[in-house]
Amino acid sequence: MTNWKSYLLPALFLIQAGINLVFYGFPAVMFSVVIPASLYGKLAWALPFLIFGYFAFGILALYYLSASNVRRGRFLGFLYFGAGALGSAAVLSEFIHETPMLPAIFALWLALSLLGTLLLFRGIEVSWKLSLVAMLLLGVSAIVSASTAQWVVEDYYAHVHIGEIPENATVIVAYPENVSPPNATG
Repeated sequence: MTNWKSYLLPALFLIQAGINLVFYGFPAVMFSVVIPASLYGKLAWALPFLIFGYFAFGILALYYLSASNVRRGRFLGFLYFGAGALGSAAVLSEFIHETPMLPAIFALWLALSLLGTLLLFRGIEVSWKLSLVAMLLLGVSAIVSASTAQWVVEDYYAHVHIGEIPENATVIVAYPENVSPPNATG
């Protein structure tokens, strides 16, 4: 029977992939906060590629940790969890949040990233079966996040800059204007 500790690190990757599948915009919000505002306008087109790169670190880390190159896997895992911890801390340091749930989820992401870094530092083994499932979920999570990245960032910034939470967040992508309804008489 396998050691139960070999399931810990892949489980962290699985939990983060699951969180990202439910709240698909986490990496987009993280990168939009980490990238300076002066550069963001020039780098916004690269956001999906940054997201793919971020999740590629996690996928490759699990691959190398479950294969024979543990040293490379630990390095890539440190990059993945380090970027997650840095991005989460940056989002948590902002005082304006769209919803109270946002800081709670980013605090969980930060805690999971720090725990993942600690487990990598301790050098525990990983279950290759659970790692395979985690790699698949991280890949799906990367595709979902990258494909919705631009919309999520525009929506997030529109809400933060307006300073209020509109009733229908999917419609508002800029500052709202009062417009009469179609077929209105006046």
